[in-house]
Amino acid sequence: MLTTQSVSFEYNQNNRFDFPNIRLPKGSNLLILGESGAGKTTLLHLIGGLLKPRTGKITIGETAITALHGKALDRFRGANVGIVFQRPHFIQSLSLEENLQMIQFLGGKSLDLHSIKVVLDCLGLISKLTENPRNLSQGEQQRAAIALAVINQPGLILADEPTSALDDKNCFRVVKLLKDLTKGFASSLIIITHDQRLKSEFANSITLTRTESLHH
Repeated sequence: MLTTQSVSFEYNQNNRFDFPNIRLPKGSNLLILGESGAGKTTLLHLIGGLLKPRTGKITIGETAITALHGKALDRFRGANVGIVFQRPHFIQSLSLEENLQMIQFLGGKSLDLHSIKVVLDCLGLISKLTENPRNLSQGEQQRAAIALAVINQPGLILADEPTSALDDKNCFRVVKLLKDLTKGFASSLIIITHDQRLKSEFANSITLTRTESLHH
């Protein structure tokens, strides 16, 4: 369960966002749409605990992440939240397998090569296990980024523009992969995007607009 209440964020006096309240039951999906500047990535970073809100409360499960700080927040996020960033974040000196082992370690999980192989097999990447991420194609890097987000089977998975650079075929393939993986883990999924193609794939959606979110 994810809930947000009266959440706002301010970069400066002329760049403030007030976000709608969200109530997302465990195992549910939510699409958050909006054009550039509507605050989509800001909201994702707030929900993921990467930013602190100016006002309001964000609760994941029974934990108010807005009350957590430092290592306690890092530990909670590592174990409970998976983020698919717009630009994949890999440690380039490590293989794909070692990157996934690092995520397991940082999330306080036991190193589990079997689960790594299962996730990579689901994503069509099992043959890339020992590859360096820089040697993967753009599409493979996108799927590897999903692997990083789901490897610890977090209760909440957040995806930032996961389809923006993809053609129609691969767009819907990535959405199906995300939905199938999160369903398998009984996780909740939030995708933020300006990609209108995804509207048909989600029954539950919110649209952020600059006029409603941005105050001058």
